[in-house]
Amino acid sequence: ATAIAAGGFHTLALSEDGTVAAWGWNDFGQCDIPAGLADVVAVAGGYQHSLALKADGTVVAWGDDADGQGDISVDNAIAMAAGGYHTLVLLADGTVGAWGWNGYGQCDVPEGVTDGVGVAAGYTHSLALEEDGTVVAWGDDAVGQCTIPPGLSDVVAIAAGELHSLALKADGTVVAWGDNW
Repeated sequence: ATAIAAGGFHTLALSEDGTVAAWGWNDFGQCDIPAGLADVVAVAGGYQHSLALKADGTVVAWGDDADGQGDISVDNAIAMAAGGYHTLVLLADGTVGAWGWNGYGQCDVPEGVTDGVGVAAGYTHSLALEEDGTVVAWGDDAVGQCTIPPGLSDVVAIAAGELHSLALKADGTVVAWGDNW
């Protein structure tokens, strides 16, 4: 495998030939790879849905779509992330699109997110990494998962767990915030 992703109770693997394998809990079809899916360059897993980014910039979703998390219609995506019941897509122009359940505002992308280079999705919160190395967060902040640590800069990668957020800085250090239980 060239890449892996973990969903709520399922796993995705991307092969060198651009095909995807999935296994685990499949009550919503999140492991049922769409027929003919090929040319995949990245995978992501949400709680009960799965995503594949194809080389042509399209995103394919399968599994639970009860909240619209799979209603993605883009053809210029460069990255994506799957949250609990929402999906984030980073577009080639640096903007972010969001689909799915929005009970905590996790799909309400802030207007200032225009130079994105990465996205990450927690269960009910969302993150974007901006080209200048800063992080923008929105959605559920009940345990501080959207409260960016003061002075956070020089970030090169982001990740989100259910109730926490992570940033990898250029100097190799990792900064974490949110729930710590």
